[in-house]
Amino acid sequence: MAETDSANAPTPKLPSIRRALLWLGIACTVPTILVASAATYEAYLLRKERVYETAVITTRTLVAELDRELRAIEAGLRILATSEELQQGRLGAFHRRLQDALQLQNVDGYVLLDHQGTQVVNSNAPFPGPTIHTALPDAVLREAQSPQGVVTNLFNTALRGEQTIAVGIPVSLQGQVRYSLFAEVKPQRISQVLRRQAMPEGWVAAALDSQGLIVGRTRDEARYVGQHAVPSLRAAIADSPEGTLRSETKEGNPVLTAFSHSRDRLWAVAVGAPISSLQSDLWRSMVWVIGVGLTIIAMGIWAAYRLALQIRASITSLSEPAIALGRGGAVSVPATQYRETALLGDSLLRAGQLLSHAQQLAYQDPLTSLCNRVLFTELAAHALAAAARVSRPVSILAVDLDNFKAVNDTYGHKTGDLVLKIAAERMTGALREADVLSRFGGDEFVVLLDATDGATAEQVAAKLNAALAAPYPGVRVAVTGSIGIATYPVDGDSLGQLLQEADRALYEAKAAGRDRYTSASPSLRAATLDQYDMS
Repeated sequence: MAETDSANAPTPKLPSIRRALLWLGIACTVPTILVASAATYEAYLLRKERVYETAVITTRTLVAELDRELRAIEAGLRILATSEELQQGRLGAFHRRLQDALQLQNVDGYVLLDHQGTQVVNSNAPFPGPTIHTALPDAVLREAQSPQGVVTNLFNTALRGEQTIAVGIPVSLQGQVRYSLFAEVKPQRISQVLRRQAMPEGWVAAALDSQGLIVGRTRDEARYVGQHAVPSLRAAIADSPEGTLRSETKEGNPVLTAFSHSRDRLWAVAVGAPISSLQSDLWRSMVWVIGVGLTIIAMGIWAAYRLALQIRASITSLSEPAIALGRGGAVSVPATQYRETALLGDSLLRAGQLLSHAQQLAYQDPLTSLCNRVLFTELAAHALAAAARVSRPVSILAVDLDNFKAVNDTYGHKTGDLVLKIAAERMTGALREADVLSRFGGDEFVVLLDATDGATAEQVAAKLNAALAAPYPGVRVAVTGSIGIATYPVDGDSLGQLLQEADRALYEAKAAGRDRYTSASPSLRAATLDQYDMS
């Protein structure tokens, strides 16, 4: 009876091999599409991050350019303030002197004011002229009579009602401040300085005063100068000296924005990169990934009905690359005889390449939180390219901790790691915000000093020596720093040459007794070559 029941039991319905291969093709292809889509989106995020980083570097460069321009104007004012004509009270002659100076400085006019804000001499008006009271507030006039002078916000001039900013300094006669001398700078000149920096197509930069008013713009300045920046940007600038955010331009276009203040925080520069190009690339890549995935599935179905066993064997051969991809390992796809499986293998290879690229772009050193060699190389390349365009110096400092091996040998690697963190914090504190500090590995650090010549780089190196020489908690070994300096273009015109010269100077500093800095020089290079010849 039991045997009869067993014989009469319904046979389980098993899937056909074609259906099984169909599901196998889907199971192998869909994860690949998801991985490729995730990798594509990760590449988009990385590109977005690089856009932010480039915008920050561009912003810092523009701030430095504007700061140099304003400092040059201030220096010219101080020369005029000590002129013989003004000191002797020959104001008519001083008026002619100011008109001559207009041909030499990048300014639009000079105004000499008394304590009440009344114009005494105006280079853009006849002398003597009518009594005109300045449009500047009393607080600005008082600040202009201080030793450090003042850079004003955007205002309308009293004589012509034109928008301008002004740089003002005190004028002392016989030891007492009697006047204030101002140089007027129209927004068009600020915009010209901003346009000197080459930027990708579609990018826009603007200079803002302390009230958030636009005082210069790379495009449409006549339309937007004198208007407030968008609220989100004004709020961010008020809260932080430097940062990034997603905002809009005055035209209403979404942008990835970076901003940075001047050192005295009296004005700021913002740079916007359009989001539309990034998003269009993302959607194009996603549609491509999905389209390729759907094509693979369709071709797999078609092939499954014709050559089931052969296709199953070909798909099975791709299981190991898929597992390697899932584990983040190297992907190697064997050759197959069918177009469908070859396309699937290509997708695995592309996904593996995207993941490998994403892993290689990990920019941060995990111990010190400093940028690593990859990010430093990109930043240095940008700095050197910009320096080549505007003919300015860039300095590289190679830093190595003295006696660090003794710390590890005596106290262990945990204490050694703590010393590395403290050293990184000290060097960061001794550098400017625009400087880039990187850890190359072990106790080796490299510093990028943009727009810095050799003499200034030596001053920075002296600060680093002093910071590194301070005692470290719980460590009796005398940990100091040896520093090598190389400057573009004197010591090399590529990053590789500058790093080589900085390392050479570093070893010279160590040979000279450590805890010091040494700058690269032709004699040092010659001495090193002689050592190689002797060896």
